[in-house]
Amino acid sequence: MKWLAALVALLVPASAWAHPHIWISQHVRVISENGRYVAFELEWHFDPMSSEGEIPPIDEDGDGKISMQEIKSLADDMLPELAKVGYQTWLNTGGKDFHPTAPPTLNARVDQPATFTPPDWDHEDGDDKDGKGDAGMPMPENKRVTPPPKPEVPRNLVYVMRFPLAQPTKTLSIVTYDGEDFIRFEVDKASLSTGCKLDKHPTYKSEFVPGKPVFADRVSCRLP
Repeated sequence: MKWLAALVALLVPASAWAHPHIWISQHVRVISENGRYVAFELEWHFDPMSSEGEIPPIDEDGDGKISMQEIKSLADDMLPELAKVGYQTWLNTGGKDFHPTAPPTLNARVDQPATFTPPDWDHEDGDDKDGKGDAGMPMPENKRVTPPPKPEVPRNLVYVMRFPLAQPTKTLSIVTYDGEDFIRFEVDKASLSTGCKLDKHPTYKSEFVPGKPVFADRVSCRLP
């Protein structure tokens, strides 16, 4: 599939890969009108290593930028797949948690030099390196790939998704996480809108290593 590199984070079983395999810095913004929240934006900054694997199949002409036509093709292929997993995002406006109910608009770009560089981590942590079944499961032969070379100037693939809310609201909480910890989402506190705060969700967590949970970031916003 043409866009497999862009979708692999959602389609390949997490147990076959490192944990996390992809690290995303998430910027969260809320949009209000007439004293109510009416939409919100999620901006995903992929770590430089995973960006190098995902940018080439999106950037068809290889100019280092993502054109409007390339964004349209990406949205056509990727958004339906993200919808199947609720965009990895849960919302709350005062009742039960729910996934976004309407598809977002999508924009994409390449930040070079990189604006997000996470701390070094072992991409192979949790993989069954010797095939003995004592740590995850071995990578199937047809899934093994050579890691892309590190560029001289690191860069980030960036997705910007704007979601409309079905009903205007004065309160909104947003949580994005992957329970398998294949993708690690970490909210950039500096990106928060006025009236929003960041904490950890009390129950949503990734726990690839039993007894060592990684609780999901939660953004909670309230208008007066």
